[in-house]
Order: sequence, then C-alpha cells, then structure tokens
Amino acid sequence: MSDIKQDTDKITKIAWALMTASVENKLDVPGEYLWNIPASNDFNEIRSKTWSVYSSGNCIKDKNLIDFTDGVNLNKHLRDPWTVKKFEEYFPVWVKQCPRFRFKGIDDFKYSCFSQGSQEYFLNFYITHRNKRFRLFKGEYWWHMEVWKKLGLNWAYIEDDNLDANDVVIISCPFARLGDEHPQQKELLEQCEKIGIPVMLDFIYLPNATFDKIQIDLTPTCIKSLSFSMSKTFPVANARVALRMTRESIKDPMQISNDENVANRLASGLGLECMQKFNVDYMVEKYQTEQQHWCKLLGLKPTKVVHFALGDPYTDMGRKNNKRFFSEFNDQQNRYNLGPLFANKNLLQKLGYYEN
Repeated sequence: MSDIKQDTDKITKIAWALMTASVENKLDVPGEYLWNIPASNDFNEIRSKTWSVYSSGNCIKDKNLIDFTDGVNLNKHLRDPWTVKKFEEYFPVWVKQCPRFRFKGIDDFKYSCFSQGSQEYFLNFYITHRNKRFRLFKGEYWWHMEVWKKLGLNWAYIEDDNLDANDVVIISCPFARLGDEHPQQKELLEQCEKIGIPVMLDFIYLPNATFDKIQIDLTPTCIKSLSFSMSKTFPVANARVALRMTRESIKDPMQISNDENVANRLASGLGLECMQKFNVDYMVEKYQTEQQHWCKLLGLKPTKVVHFALGDPYTDMGRKNNKRFFSEFNDQQNRYNLGPLFANKNLLQKLGYYEN
C-alpha cells in the first residue's frame, strides 16, 4: 500500500472509541456478536476487542433496514406453507433486477433451494463431494478450511498444487480477501472446464459490489452451483437467509428438507419481505460515498465491495504475533470492514472523527 498514506493512529483511535461506546451503550447501532462486544472498559478488554472492529466480513448495520425487520410480522410466514417457495422463486428475479448485473447463462440455473445461511449449502457441497479434494485460493473464507481440517477432509490451496480430475473448487466473486474479482478467476474456470472440475461460484458479496457493470459468464458447464446470501447484504445474518441455484436438481439433505416443506419459513419470510422492500442495489446506492469519504480520511484503498477497504494491518503487534480471528486460516488481515463506521456515523461526528 505504498501509494497510500495510511493514518493508522486515527484508525486505531476510532476502533477504541467504538469499543468504549459499546461498553457505555452509546453506539448508534449496538454490536450483535459476543466477539466484538466488550464486557467492561478494562484496558485489556477494550484492546482485544479493537482488533475485531475492522476484521469482520459482516454487512452494514443499516438503521432503516433494522427498523424495517423489527416490524415484520413473521407469524404469517410461519403459517404459510408456500413461503419458502415464494422466496425461492422471487430471489432470482430480485437479483436480476439490478441494472449493473450482466449474467450470461443464469437462466440455465433453474433450480433454487432455500438455505439456512451460506454454511448450510457449503456443508451440503462438502457432503456431495466428500470423496474429492477441495480447492480454493488463499484468502478465501476461512470457515471452509477450518471445517475441512476438523472433519479430516482432503483439501489444498490452488496456489500449492496443480488441479486434477478429483478436485472440486469453491471461489467467491467478489473474492473475500480482495473485494474484487480474483485475478486468476477466468484462468481457473477455463482449467476447470477443460478438466471437468465442479465449481461452486459464491456470490455472497455480489449485492454490495460497486462495479459499474458486472459481466459474469455462467455458461461454462463446470459451474454447477451459484450461492447467494443475505448475511453480507442486509443485517439479517442471524436469521440465516440464503439461496443456492443449480443447473440440476440435487437431492442432498438441504433439498430433501425443502421438498418435505420443513425448511425455515421464518427466515425465508424475512428474506422475502426484505427483497420486496429494498432493491439489490440499496447498500451501494446509500453508502458508496461513505466508503470514499472514510478511505480518503483514513488513507485506505476502496475495494469494489462497498463496505470494504484495503490497507496495512492496523494492529501490527497483534498481526506479528500471528493473531487470527477464530481460525489459523483467517488470512484477510489487510481487508478493513468500514461497516461499523457507516453504522455509527452520528456518534463519530459527535466525537469529531467524521471530518469533511
């Protein structure tokens, strides 16, 4: 990041301000996960939590969306046997409504299946391909490697070995660590198509992508499934709202549950109401100027995901001690999540950190 003068001191002070405000219950939008909610204003407690302020991949805690979801009547969806089907049918329509998205071949993915968060369709992908070797780029979502290690599944980074016919691939687009398309994505898909390697294309950050036009070629037959989640787009992560689209109907545990009509109606109903109220571009339209503002102020480089920026690790000491949040495989330390700054704009203005 040599071309950018990063203000690490200001970045750190803001993190301390947010964690101190959390203890005092003064955040505009309170935290929702125990790992970033300090239990006290003890120095070491605050310090440990400041490391987590920018490290999450979670969505922007938008107040309008939170107010909306607080008012949704979920009981009506619990009683509606068609709720999950409505969600599955409307999600592809909602995504394709974005004028910036150009999906070539998306209509070939005719089968939509509700998923309780991205982790459910990942687990079903693991089950389906349990006898193969899983492959991904370094910097991908750490949860994959952590689960594979715990389950004793065979896996390797794409950078560390050649692809072969017994491999399966997962790649996020935009890529998790970069907030942009991985520079080797096109080459990877060409190799997978040539060898016949199944690919899951993970679009978890796509709704928050700021590309002027997103050209995505889904015609390679190696791409077997597309995965979407609302967790990184809207503040509904703990409701577990996601969707998988496939070329063929897959009779895995997730699909069997949907066929039995025992899938989560509360989650799918909430997701459906969010889509009907907010367009897929909502976060980009509302926060892109905020991303530019904070990147300029803090000396960070904006990515093509609206709540992400790139910079040098702001806690050098923690990083040099190999600090990894949750997992040894969490290799996203140069990516900053600006969402907590967006969500607490009023507080940061009062404290004098929001400079014009």
